[in-house]
Amino acid sequence: MGDFEFSIKHAGKVLPIKLPAGSTGADLRKAVEELVQIPADRQKYMVKGGLGDETAVADVVKPGSSVLLLGTPDKDMVVKPRTAEKFIEDLGADAQSGQLSRVPMGIVNMGNTCYMNATLQGLYGIVPLREQILAFDDKKATAEGMDLYHVQLIREIQATFRKLRDKKGEAITPMLLLEILRRVFPQFSEMDRQGGFYKQQDAEELFTQLFHTMQTVFGEELIDRFKIGFKTTIKDTMNEGDVTEKTEDDLKLRCHITGATNFMKAGIKESLKETIEKRSDVTGASSTYSVEKKITKLPEYLTVQYVRFFWKKSTGKKSKILRKVQFPFQLDVADLLTPEYAQTKIQVREAFREVDKERAESIRERKRSKFNPAPAEGGSTPAEAAEIARSLEESTREKWARAFAAKTPADLGRGENPSCVYDLIGVITHQGANSESGHYQAFMRDEFDDDKWYKFNDDKVTAIEKEKIESLAGGGESDSALILIYKGFGL
Repeated sequence: MGDFEFSIKHAGKVLPIKLPAGSTGADLRKAVEELVQIPADRQKYMVKGGLGDETAVADVVKPGSSVLLLGTPDKDMVVKPRTAEKFIEDLGADAQSGQLSRVPMGIVNMGNTCYMNATLQGLYGIVPLREQILAFDDKKATAEGMDLYHVQLIREIQATFRKLRDKKGEAITPMLLLEILRRVFPQFSEMDRQGGFYKQQDAEELFTQLFHTMQTVFGEELIDRFKIGFKTTIKDTMNEGDVTEKTEDDLKLRCHITGATNFMKAGIKESLKETIEKRSDVTGASSTYSVEKKITKLPEYLTVQYVRFFWKKSTGKKSKILRKVQFPFQLDVADLLTPEYAQTKIQVREAFREVDKERAESIRERKRSKFNPAPAEGGSTPAEAAEIARSLEESTREKWARAFAAKTPADLGRGENPSCVYDLIGVITHQGANSESGHYQAFMRDEFDDDKWYKFNDDKVTAIEKEKIESLAGGGESDSALILIYKGFGL
């Protein structure tokens, strides 16, 4: 018998392969490793039944056919892939169905609980937070003497997150989670005296309280991913010699809204500067002090709160500022940092932008080539086509993650953003005129497609275009941004 000839598709290119008759999968992997520098253990061939090292190539590949190859060449490798690949054919029928559907699950409104549903969806969209909660060992935490109620609350959030991950059924009804939440934080069990039902609550308040629970249970290792460090300078405007400095931290930036605030960045700057009246320790007299904060530590995930609610004495409620305040999809906070800290972040920012240019050009080239990842012969089932697409995406994401990691400084602090740039991944909104009425929703970016977003209206989840997110800036009683979640650029 003569040589066995066919071709492989990889990264948009078609490469001819010639093997001696009787060659096995191991022989093919060795030949391909020499051809495209993809190590044998990282080669994945999209053929029915798989291609083991002892499998005869002629048993699974037709002469003259074309086979899709997935894998990353050694020259593009920086670190070991973070997780092992999992393939749909390894899952059961129910799990396959859930994995092929990317539309996330919703959470049932159990009576004015949209504030909780929107908050949970926002937290679930933060990958390291989600992973830590999913890996939580409640027995170990209890044995270590942690607060029982906080442990129970994390355990019920974990159960909800598992259901969101597994996507079995139409929606989730976390009754026990709601019960534990109201036990741990009694303010969320406030009743309407006339109607006899539970009142609507503030999603931002819940967001803050759940971070308190996570800090109690998980400690600083998780919280450092969200903690912002500040240097606060306090000056007596009447006495230049009266200057004090101190360090502080917080889990969010605030966007103050005045009658002149049109953009989120301006509102943040407004919140970092203020004047206060107090007695001087130097002169003993009352004086006016300027207070200015500059950031000294940027977290991997940045939360921005729109300060939309204020106490209105005439109504006895927290009323809402309806003003439209625009926010960016990409936020650069270099001008909010101390000068020395800004210098280091700007250097990384420029390096990351070079990588991002290469990534964008790669995407454009792929679109121009109109590369079709489906095997040329025999067609493929929807499950196989979906698996091919997912595998290609995973391979591409890993490649660019390693490229960004190669430009990341080795001396970063725990949970620190390498640069000063953030990408928007989530928005929690409020409809209505005050915090005790109306409706909360979450809008979260797809983990794998930056241009696709999902709207979480309790148990109703719909895919929406990125452009729709811009309408959440406010300007009336419709959806107005309340909490914005940003992820560090390149992470």
